Amino acid sequence: MPRKTPVWKEAMPEFNEAIASAESEKQIKIACLQIKQAVLLSYPDTPPSRRNPMSSIRKAVREKYPAQSGKSPHEGVPFPYYFTDAGKGGVERWEHLAIKYLVEDWNLKDDLEKPDTITPEPSTDKQSVNITPVPMNETSIDIFSEVGLEGEELTAVKQALGDADIKEWVKLALLQRAKAINALHERLNEDLSMVSSEELMNDNKYRTNPNASRELASRAVRAIKDWNYNQPEHKWCITNKLISELTGVTPKAIAKVVEGMGIEDYNAMQGLTPVVNRQIKAAVGTISEVVNIADMLGID
Repeated sequence: MPRKTPVWKEAMPEFNEAIASAESEKQIKIACLQIKQAVLLSYPDTPPSRRNPMSSIRKAVREKYPAQSGKSPHEGVPFPYYFTDAGKGGVERWEHLAIKYLVEDWNLKDDLEKPDTITPEPSTDKQSVNITPVPMNETSIDIFSEVGLEGEELTAVKQALGDADIKEWVKLALLQRAKAINALHERLNEDLSMVSSEELMNDNKYRTNPNASRELASRAVRAIKDWNYNQPEHKWCITNKLISELTGVTPKAIAKVVEGMGIEDYNAMQGLTPVVNRQIKAAVGTISEVVNIADMLGID
């Protein structure tokens, strides 16, 4: 029986989006801490060494954000890069800030029976700061700094924490995050084929569900193709705008969910381009006036 996909792999799209949209080093640091938590949560559905997923994550970052050559930290390479000569050969370069925080700062000899103690490894990065390993249940651990809390945020958390056990807080936070991600996966994997298009378009619980958007787009494409087959003299060119008019889903969202539907190939085979839609609209009316998917299901 194949193993399920490790938590860290499922979290990669969210991590990639987080570092891509980050506007500060703090936001990148938080994203890295979250993906590292996902690595810890991946056992036993991940390789024996935690280095394996971390190496894969760093490789993915470097492929998208290649290191830039440099001889000085004052050369002015813009955010989100930082200057370093860490690693084999001491090559001076600019690396993405995520590389700075995607280090195995746990004790690799620890097993899963001791998840509450994190022992940082000595860093070869000259810009890193050595941290003395401290058990999480001791108040001297700088967990607040590790997750990027400062200023008013730090004050608010400390006030709420009081004398409570910080381990319990971390546990509850991880559980809450895991439940949210699992709930999202359930939504994305939900079979909507028997839910009417009218419900998918009007029920609030489906408004932000990309699975519902894809289901509606698929039905709209099928309905337009059916029209084109039965009305060969008035064929529509299938576009994101046309699908949007039928489904109520924004063209931007449509663009994200129609991948793999073969729309471009279909239009090319039919010799259709977007300009024909103006002619068809003038002849028969808008697409929503002649095609209706309200009662359509995801089955023939």
